[in-house]
Amino acid sequence: MVVRRGRGGEPQVLLVHRPATPRHGRDWSWPKGKLEEGEPHAVAAVRETLEETGCRVLLTRPLPELRYRVEGGRRKRVRYWLAFAAPGEVAGTPSPEEVDEVRWCSAEQARELLTYPHDVRVLDAALAAAKVRTWPVLLLRHAKAVARDRWRGAEDADRPLLDRGHEQAHALAPLLGCFDVREAVTSPWARCVQTLLPAADTASWRLREDEALSEEGFEAAPAGVGAVLDGALASGRGTVLCSHRPVLPVLQERLAAVAGDGERALLRRKLSKGEFVVAHVAGRGAEARVVAVERHAPPAGR
Repeated sequence: MVVRRGRGGEPQVLLVHRPATPRHGRDWSWPKGKLEEGEPHAVAAVRETLEETGCRVLLTRPLPELRYRVEGGRRKRVRYWLAFAAPGEVAGTPSPEEVDEVRWCSAEQARELLTYPHDVRVLDAALAAAKVRTWPVLLLRHAKAVARDRWRGAEDADRPLLDRGHEQAHALAPLLGCFDVREAVTSPWARCVQTLLPAADTASWRLREDEALSEEGFEAAPAGVGAVLDGALASGRGTVLCSHRPVLPVLQERLAAVAGDGERALLRRKLSKGEFVVAHVAGRGAEARVVAVERHAPPAGR
């Protein structure tokens, strides 16, 4: 669900009007659509919004999902995120056969226009969430790498991704790109760098290597990894940190320390290879608080 601030500072939301078809009547509703085969929900949310409004968006915190019955008694599940237009993006009508009008509306106008009562519930949740500005911290475990006992190289730091790991890395690129990441920081070890490279290339991120995120750096100076996260929290800029199994629990626990009761369990769960967690943070520095958390399973690859 796309939100922006109007000239007076009041929130405005983006609605789409769908013309009548042989199966469905005309309606005003939120941009949405169906998953393509193997497509993550977040990627589908960005893609469908672009297809229906011509506007590329960045996702912020997730909103409560909807479940309701449709024609034929089938149950439908719809996931939503609060989102905003990426810099320079303008809404239009790129698919007039599916959407014949796109309109920015005030909350009051949206309540009058929305066709379905369940969409009003989404509006209420989005308006409440939009009162608190958030930015993301992503913790990513590297993709599948050559096993330690099969690696014949001299240094573990050089142990690379498997072909399956490279597939995961490429599949991660559009998913990581759904969020407002401004900085990408990684362990300099090969398997972490290779995991983030496709996303960094796609999104034009500058990829910064930090030895504190490596296994060896963590063993030598355990406090260093906390300093990396503290720097990210102080910056207030969307950041993705890519590291290893022994290091990530420290990062997860430090975020859990500034999270609410409902978010801590999701933050503390072990990350599988290629999996990442998104902590949606309000405030910065000593005032930083995690207000929402989502986890994204390892992609299947391509």
